[in-house]
Amino acid sequence: MRNDHGDRLPLLPGRGSAAWHCGLHPGVMSDTLPDLVRTGFHDGTETPTLTDASASLSAGVQGSPAGPALRCPTTRGAMNAHPRVVEIGAPLTTTDVADVAIGHASVRVDRRKILARLSSARAVVDATLRSGVPAYGVNRGLGPLRDHEIPAELMGDFQRYVILSHAAAIGKPLSRIESRAAVVTRLNTLAAGASGASPALFEGLLELLLRDVVPVIPDQGSVGAADLSQLAAIGQVLIGAGEAWLPGSDEVVPGATALAAAGLRPLVLEAKDALALVGSNALSVASASLAHRRSTLVAARADLVAALTLEALGANLSPFKEVVLAARPHPGQQVSGARIREVLSDGDLAQGVRPTASLQDPISVRTVPQVHGALLDQLDDLERVLEVELNCAPDNPFLDATTGEFISNGNFSITNIAVSFDALRIGLAHVALLAERRVAILVRHLRQGVPLAEQVQRVTSATGYVTPLILAQTASALVAQIKHAATPISLSGTTVGDGIEDHASLAYSSIRLTEATLDHVERLFAVEALLAASVIAVATRSRPFRLASPVYRLREAILEVTRRSHTTAEVVDWVVEALRREQRGDDLSEMRAPATPPPVSWFDRDVSRHDQLH
Repeated sequence: MRNDHGDRLPLLPGRGSAAWHCGLHPGVMSDTLPDLVRTGFHDGTETPTLTDASASLSAGVQGSPAGPALRCPTTRGAMNAHPRVVEIGAPLTTTDVADVAIGHASVRVDRRKILARLSSARAVVDATLRSGVPAYGVNRGLGPLRDHEIPAELMGDFQRYVILSHAAAIGKPLSRIESRAAVVTRLNTLAAGASGASPALFEGLLELLLRDVVPVIPDQGSVGAADLSQLAAIGQVLIGAGEAWLPGSDEVVPGATALAAAGLRPLVLEAKDALALVGSNALSVASASLAHRRSTLVAARADLVAALTLEALGANLSPFKEVVLAARPHPGQQVSGARIREVLSDGDLAQGVRPTASLQDPISVRTVPQVHGALLDQLDDLERVLEVELNCAPDNPFLDATTGEFISNGNFSITNIAVSFDALRIGLAHVALLAERRVAILVRHLRQGVPLAEQVQRVTSATGYVTPLILAQTASALVAQIKHAATPISLSGTTVGDGIEDHASLAYSSIRLTEATLDHVERLFAVEALLAASVIAVATRSRPFRLASPVYRLREAILEVTRRSHTTAEVVDWVVEALRREQRGDDLSEMRAPATPPPVSWFDRDVSRHDQLH
């Protein structure tokens, strides 16, 4: 069907449904992460102080066994008119974590059910303390000190000791979104009741989330065998130490100051609480959930950019036919092919009005569904891994409620996540290799048949920005970095803990490396889109033809950017933004290039108010 160029054709990642085509849960209206502001309970009641936490949890909320939804701090001012509600202690998805962390979802806590679990677990902790039966982290030390008994009179001090002695993370602060996601993740796994955590610890973490007391967590320190040093940064704020963002502000203040500003007092940790907090991979799992979300969006953007190049080259679209892709029915390649067909559906190329340039195009054009589809299948597998991690009981020791004993184990090892992200970067590298080869083809088309004298005249007589054909080398440099980052990092761990901790997954490092790879991939896509728009501009001058609607909108947006920008760095950053906006369904006609382009990286960790989840 032929629509006018203003019609909106969504192109967001999805599998078999409209929601999948959006790539976001229906409750998510935007992937911009603006400032967080403070809110309280939906019913307007006061939230308790940390020192009142146990009483609050046992009291419950009138009117519903689960209580009302607890409103989390929002972004740029207000919750959605009909926000989703995510229940802590019920099965969480990666989308749930992102929505709550951003402020696009409220949380509900079934206080009676969670209280029963936590109270039962605390009874085991108390019995273990009375009996003296050795239990790691309960009445015995940690790591190399695992066989050392904790004196009863030092039990309270030991909790504070664990937090302060593990606060070894360094580097730039993570975004507030990542910090909040870590809190959400740990709340959900604590709710299982297998850690032995006190109700006060659970309630304390919940209050940090609800009152927008966001701990400042440095970005380096985890080896993927529990995020000890980084989760200790959360623990520091709970006990009135460390640093946090002042609620409703971009100002970083001492933890005690942030608590006081939110009407909270430092928490006194009980036996086992310190290990229950730091001895998990909540930050890695949370960061992995956010990175999975971004990777899914970028994978859909890959199809959008490839479709732009297909239109520019007048490619043969037969490799994208549904019947061909169904003959080798991997789910990912069928989704990729369907999205590309949808993008191109109302253009002359797809309608058969415009002749194709060749019977068979290069492999980098012809195998887009297969290569992009492999990445989509990896993302599906990764999502299954993450949803296990979000809803499991990962504690060491594990509290077996049926026998009332603590069992030492290795569930802190998240090698599944590490290996999955190592594989994900290989999938991204293959997608990038195709994009770089298509960049070379586009440059060839722009140079083809143009004498040197004419090329010189075009560049020197231009009054605005001229797309440099040497962008092919820029693409090559980006691909080199992407390929280098595809080397598995999970095999690079070393022995720590006086030889006791002699294997680590390095999952967190693998996630961070993947985020950097996504930055490179987005810039590479922007280079390809910029060159494809240039090829389309040249082709339509000699022989006008109808472009598919998304292609038309992107071409016009890119031309507008090049008219208002003067450097390639600025242009590429704005093309990244144009691709994001087209994918979200924003009006590209409103996009104008200001003096400073938006940050390309997913999280601007230096300026928290620019947090973005694209």
